[in-house]
Amino acid sequence: MAEIKKMIKKSKPGKTNMPDTGKNMLKTDFNHHKMHALIVANGAIENPSLILEILLENYHFNNKYLIISADGAVKNCLKLELVPDVIVGDMDSIEENDKKIIESQNIKTTYVKSPAEKNESDTQLAIEYAIKNKIKNIILIGALGKRMDHSLANLFNIASERFKNINIRILDDNYEISVLRNSGLVKGITGNILSIFSLTPSTYFINTDGLKYKLQNEHLMFSPIRGISNIFEKESAYIDFKDGTLLLIKEIRHL
Repeated sequence: MAEIKKMIKKSKPGKTNMPDTGKNMLKTDFNHHKMHALIVANGAIENPSLILEILLENYHFNNKYLIISADGAVKNCLKLELVPDVIVGDMDSIEENDKKIIESQNIKTTYVKSPAEKNESDTQLAIEYAIKNKIKNIILIGALGKRMDHSLANLFNIASERFKNINIRILDDNYEISVLRNSGLVKGITGNILSIFSLTPSTYFINTDGLKYKLQNEHLMFSPIRGISNIFEKESAYIDFKDGTLLLIKEIRHL
C-alpha cells in the first residue's frame, strides 16, 4: 500500500524498534485546534489495511486528524499502525504491552482517565472529549462487533440529540452509517445500496432523487421497516423530508 507508506514517511516518525510490530507508525500533529477526529473503539476491525485505505481515499484522512482511542482500542490503533493522540476511558482494558509500544514512538499521548464506575461507555466519553475540543467532524471505527449491546450503544450515540450539530459517521470495511436530520444530498456509488431507517415514529418524505425506489409524499415508519436496500442511480441522491430523523447505511466500496 504505497499511499499509506508515503503518508507514514511524511509524518517523519523516529526510527524506533517496535516491540510487537517492528514498524514505525503514523503520528499526527497533535493540537486542540483540529476540525476532524478519528475515534477508534474496541470493537472488531477485521481488515485494518482496508479500513486505512478507505480512510485515506474516501475521507481525506491525514496527520491533521486528532486520533482518539477509547481505552483498550489501543490494540486496534496498533493494528492500523496509528499512534493515538489521546486515550480516553477508565483504563481497565488497555494492556501494558500496548502502552509500552505507544510510549516507544516518542510522542506524548494524553491519558484522560474516567472513574471505573460510570454511566457512559468509553466510546461515548471519547466522542464527548472530541466535542469539548470543538471538533465538528468525527469518524468512528471499531464501533461494531460481537458485543451487540456495544454496537447498539454506538448507533444510539450518533443519533443522540446531544450530538445533533456534530457530523459523526461509523465506518467498517463495507459500510458507512450516519444520521440525517435535515433534507440534503447523500453521496454514493452508482449501483450501491443505501438503506434508510426512520429513527422517529415516522418521517415524512417529500421526494427523493437519484434512488431507484422513490419515496414521495409518504411516511416512512420506525417499524415495520420499509426503507432497506434502495439503490443509488447516480453518484449522489437528494433526500427531501420533514418531521423526522433518518439513519442511513450505505455501501462505500465497489462490491
